[in-house]
Amino acid sequence: MSEAPERLERSHIVLIALLSTATFFEGYDFVLLNLVLPYLRKDFDLTLRQTGYAASAIALGTIAAFFVVRLGDSIGRRAMLLWTVVGYTLATGLTAATTDVAGFVALQFIARVFLVAEWGISTVILAEELPATRRGFGISIVQGAAGVGGIVGSALFPLVTRVALGWRAMYLIGLAPLILVFAIRTQMTETRRYVAVRAASVEAPRWLDVLKPPHRKSLIVVALLWFFMYLGYTPILTFWTTFALTDRGLTAGQISLVIAVAYTLGLSGFLTAGKLMDAWGRRPTAALFFSLGAIATAAAFMGPPSVWAMGIALVVLIFFATGYLALCATLTAELFPTRLRASAAAWSNNTVGRIGMVLAPTLVGILAERFADPHGPAGSGLGPAVALLGLAPLVCVGLVLGFLPETRNRELEEIG
Repeated sequence: MSEAPERLERSHIVLIALLSTATFFEGYDFVLLNLVLPYLRKDFDLTLRQTGYAASAIALGTIAAFFVVRLGDSIGRRAMLLWTVVGYTLATGLTAATTDVAGFVALQFIARVFLVAEWGISTVILAEELPATRRGFGISIVQGAAGVGGIVGSALFPLVTRVALGWRAMYLIGLAPLILVFAIRTQMTETRRYVAVRAASVEAPRWLDVLKPPHRKSLIVVALLWFFMYLGYTPILTFWTTFALTDRGLTAGQISLVIAVAYTLGLSGFLTAGKLMDAWGRRPTAALFFSLGAIATAAAFMGPPSVWAMGIALVVLIFFATGYLALCATLTAELFPTRLRASAAAWSNNTVGRIGMVLAPTLVGILAERFADPHGPAGSGLGPAVALLGLAPLVCVGLVLGFLPETRNRELEEIG
């Protein structure tokens, strides 16, 4: 087991930069849906429950991404990364031309398939290429790039929506990643671990192999980890804007400012989680971030209504909640052998795990109606609904501490 932190070589830095650029637009697109939901309700005349259904339908794309991610074990990491970038870029750009909610949902469903697949493949590539003592930190940096995408999207939103196209112009900006395809083709090679495994075996792994012993137990635990994480994490991204607008009465400018500041300050949660994973270990870091993240969710959606109080609560929430993804991604990439790593990510994240993401918006819509004050503002039930689901990551603490081994500073071959 290696203890001293190893230096990141130039090839590692280039790899992190390329994958961070791709993941930047994933964060941009995810936050953009949060920002445009109130405008979609107005343009397409949707109720709060219908809005929840639309968000859940789009989230189904994260499950369909299973069929794309698992191809990374048979076709290769690099090839699949290229196709995912092309797929989500085109779908995002075409979203600008939609004229009804069905078209919007359909194109965003497709975009979500490729966005999530790109994210999954990127994590696998990082796990296989980075030194063991820098693995958690490197994965966290790329995860953090998604947060930067969210910041940029939030900052651009009030400016871009003033043009004639309104919110549609934000989706045209999503065509930019096509430039990244050239960089990936010229600067990136297939991972050394994948090349070695495929050279040693003439047969590609079957899609059910990871469901067999000795990997079954780890797969079940990691899948449940993703499920409860998404159940608590998804409503934060999806409904904070709607909550601030309808329940707290913030203006579009105030909302964009609060989100931009919250992501700018809270983004350090990615880096902190990565540093702590490599210094303390995965298990204690998970216990800290999942526990405090659940508490911060309640504070952000049930706390005082002033702009300052909401902003501070959101900063704290974003700090801990952004660590959720880095923790789950790192553990998933480390616990399975190279020949099954992409399949394990697809099964755990894109099947059971993403069901939590799909269910969360609909559950919030249903709970919000039950919690709503008949004499209060239109969105008065949103806060309690999101706060309740925000407790789900507490289950993740029990899963990590009770069933998963510590993987800090261990080589993949030793773990898998």
